[in-house]
Amino acid sequence: MVNPQMITIDSQIWIYYFDPNAPENPNVQKWMNSILPSETIILSTIIPMEVAHNLYAVPKVSKNDIEDLILKWITQENITIVDADQHNMLIALELIKSNRSKGIGGRDCIILASILNQDVQTLVTHDKNILRVQNLHRIDPVFDPPLILRKGEEYEP
Repeated sequence: MVNPQMITIDSQIWIYYFDPNAPENPNVQKWMNSILPSETIILSTIIPMEVAHNLYAVPKVSKNDIEDLILKWITQENITIVDADQHNMLIALELIKSNRSKGIGGRDCIILASILNQDVQTLVTHDKNILRVQNLHRIDPVFDPPLILRKGEEYEP
């Protein structure tokens, strides 16, 4: 389990969670359902937008149903949305300078900036490049049992 601190759950994990057709869905749903009621979740504004963008491409799902799902999701009491404000953008610009060569792009740097700015200690992701960021506790619930990397622990694919 995750410590009762704030966590950020990356876009792809939410997509796997919400898309019943995703092969990753069963493992992610199992893990997410066990932690969602008890965790304080911090999301950069870019995460719900990426999730919506991907879910709108899921066949045979109404756009209105997706919109309702997104609105219900982001208005939960334990979820806080962090704006990509000027301060976070400046942090993201610094992060991209040192991380672009590691495969970490602009959107990921905005998410990482939000995490740093909010003092989030845990990131839930399936992104292989982000799993290499050692200054965070990282969890990948696609695996069963989930892959758990402590701060400072190296990711070895």
